[in-house]
Amino acid sequence: MKTLSRTCSAAGFAALLAFAGTAAANAATITVPDTGTLLADGAGATVSVSYTCSSGSTVSIFLDAAQTVGGNRVATGNGFSSTADCTGGTDSLDVTFLAAGDFVAFEEGTAAIRVVLISCDTQTCEQAIEAGEVDLTE
Repeated sequence: MKTLSRTCSAAGFAALLAFAGTAAANAATITVPDTGTLLADGAGATVSVSYTCSSGSTVSIFLDAAQTVGGNRVATGNGFSSTADCTGGTDSLDVTFLAAGDFVAFEEGTAAIRVVLISCDTQTCEQAIEAGEVDLTE
């Protein structure tokens, strides 16, 4: 029984590797932006996110942000944007995120962000996730 189990496990692992290799050839990528622009006295901010994906795919970008403000409070926010404009090369999409929670606004300085891209064509979807820091300015 162990031989059959190991054979099935090995076959399943080989299939997973083959699938992973196929997906990586057309993998969507995303780049965390270096800068962002504050909106409405810190009630939100906008960043331009660069990405690549397969030509003809649609793209949805989700963004979470957090920033320590006033020494001991944290401003948080999230945003979303989408488009049907994958060219197969490098594209960009503006994403606006709004401050939420504890009525704390973003301010000039560094914020942590996590960007999630989901790219779908008529048959499959791909996902890319990146995190980093962005400098917010007026």
